[in-house]
Amino acid sequence: GGFQGRANKLVDSCYSFWQGAIFPLLHEAFRQKGEEVALPKDHCWFAPQPLQTYILLACQHPNGGLRDKPGKSADFYHTCYALSGMAVSQYDVQGGTSVFGDPRNLLERTDIYYNVAVEKAERKCTYFNSLPPLSVDGRTVQGREGSGAAALLKRRVARNLQWRQVWDPRS
Repeated sequence: GGFQGRANKLVDSCYSFWQGAIFPLLHEAFRQKGEEVALPKDHCWFAPQPLQTYILLACQHPNGGLRDKPGKSADFYHTCYALSGMAVSQYDVQGGTSVFGDPRNLLERTDIYYNVAVEKAERKCTYFNSLPPLSVDGRTVQGREGSGAAALLKRRVARNLQWRQVWDPRS
C-alpha cells in the first residue's frame, strides 16, 4: 500500500508525501496549462485507500508517532511526512474525500506546494505580500512565489468561500 523511493528499496512512510503529492501537483500543472492528458481527470492516479491502510496499520508505533516501516522507531520526520501523505491521499481532484476506516481519520487538507494546511498557506501569502520590500546593503531584495503556486493561490482567492466548500468538507 505504500510507496518505495527507488527500485530495491523497501516501502517507507515518508514517500507517502514525497511521491504521493506529485500526482495532485501534476493535475494542477496540467490544469493550469490547459493541456489534455490521457489519464482520468477525476482520479488521483494512485490508490489512496491502500496507502492510508499502510500508514494506519503498519506505521503507527505503539508508543505514538509514525515510523518508516514496521520494526522501526517512530520519529518526527516520518510522522510529519506520513501524515502529510495521508492528507494528500484523502482528497481527490474533484473535492471528494476517500478516508480509510473511521470518518474521524479525515485530516485537514494539505497545500501541495508548501505541505502546510491550506489556510496557513493562504495566511502566509497574505502576510508576506503585505510587507514592504526588504532592503539589504542598500539593495532591494524581494523573492517571489513560483508561478504554479501563485496561480493556485489566485484561483483560491477568486473562489474564496467556494474553495473551502469544495475542498474541505468539514467547513
